[in-house]
Formats: sequence, C-alpha cells, structure tokens
Amino acid sequence: MNIMKQTKVKRQISLLVAILCLIAVSPVMAISQHTTDTASSLIGDKFVGGWSYTVEGAPEGYKDGLLVIVKEGDSYKVQVQIGGGTLLGDNVKVKGSTISFDVMVEGGKVAVNLTAKGDTITGKSTSSEGSYTIKGEKTISMD
Repeated sequence: MNIMKQTKVKRQISLLVAILCLIAVSPVMAISQHTTDTASSLIGDKFVGGWSYTVEGAPEGYKDGLLVIVKEGDSYKVQVQIGGGTLLGDNVKVKGSTISFDVMVEGGKVAVNLTAKGDTITGKSTSSEGSYTIKGEKTISMD
C-alpha cells in the first residue's frame, strides 16, 4: 500500500472511532442531564415547602396560617392551612419567582399572587372584601 492510501485508511479509522465514542457517550450524557433536571426541579425549587405567613388587616381567623406548596410533575398544588381548616388552591400558575392561585373563602373567591425571594415570600390577596398584603417565611424546606 502506498503512503497516501495508508493515510486515508488511518483517517477513516480515526473518524470511525470518534463516531463510536460519541454514540457511546450520548446516552450517558442524556441520562445525566435528565437526573440533574429532575433533582434540581425538586431540591432547588423556590416554592416547594411550607411557608408561615401573616396577612395584614385580615379578619380574625385569616390573619395567619401555613401555606404548603408541593410539585407534582410540571404542576404545583397549594394548600392553605388556617385555624378554621384547610383551603385548596385552584388555578395554580408559576412564572419565574411568582406563584398565583385562587382559594374559596366563605363562598367567595380570593386571588393570591406571591413572589418568592430566598426564604421569604411577599404579595397580595384580592377579593370582593378588598386587598391585603401577605408576608411569610419558609419554615419547612425540601432541601
């Protein structure tokens, strides 16, 4: 074989080895990325956990409570625990560091809009009775 043919064969073998290496590594990288994405969606999630909160100026029985947020798949579930019982959040939406949801209080809809920053959460609740400021701290963390 002449030198040109040997060089061409070596290049083809090198290319084949490189392609085989990429094929072998691709599934490992995909699994690793999936595992990382899943773990960060649970552990690093800014909302998931329990939040002790107060509502300035709210009627007695609604001034403070515990907000519990869990994530199931790509959606969130919200539970508001107050002295008189538990309220479930509806229409839960998350965008960036903001979560919004509705709860039914004594037959009326209350819209809640909160922003999380570190271990604090702030926002407003709005109903036919008016608008109230909410402040809270994360007391139960999934980290």
